[in-house]
Amino acid sequence: MPRDKTFSHEKIIKAAMREFQEKGFEQASMKAIADVVGMTSAALYRHFASKQDMFAALVQPAVDEMDLWREKHVAYSYDILDLEETDFIWDFENELGDARVVLDVMYRQPEAFRLLICCSAGTPYENCIHDLTEQCTDEMMRFLQICKERGFPVQEVRRDEMHMLVSAYNAALLEPIVHGYGREDAERYLKTIVDFFTPGWRMITGL
Repeated sequence: MPRDKTFSHEKIIKAAMREFQEKGFEQASMKAIADVVGMTSAALYRHFASKQDMFAALVQPAVDEMDLWREKHVAYSYDILDLEETDFIWDFENELGDARVVLDVMYRQPEAFRLLICCSAGTPYENCIHDLTEQCTDEMMRFLQICKERGFPVQEVRRDEMHMLVSAYNAALLEPIVHGYGREDAERYLKTIVDFFTPGWRMITGL
């Protein structure tokens, strides 16, 4: 009776996730993954052309989902300006607030995001958090400039200062994923982080 290829693929994905989490990409072994699922290395390479391709299969869907969420987040920020209701920016319960990307996107697939954050050295994804910080910094600077043009009482902030603040903020928001917190604990932690940072953001931006 022929083997179920779908079942074999699912076994490979689970074994690969565990191998990458335990050893990181650079130290992970295709042979070790093949041994766990009971196949030869040659058979494993019929599922994935390389270790790089295997890692990408685990994390790229997570990256795509996060990018889609961020597009909605940015669009929503400008909708708020049209309403002249900037207080919504700082509302933790806002479904497109900063902490929600962790709770509503990352916690749907926390293992994939932990690979991105902690285990991606040696892959094209190894700078993903730095790249995210750069993107967020540019978005924030652009947003503040538009706020200023529309007459909001915006404070002047240098980009290098904004980069440091965004870097610290993003690192704090990602801590529940890094440490493997359950979602309930993560929500409580993130509420504390948002409450801590929000007065500073208000002071720095003027919004």
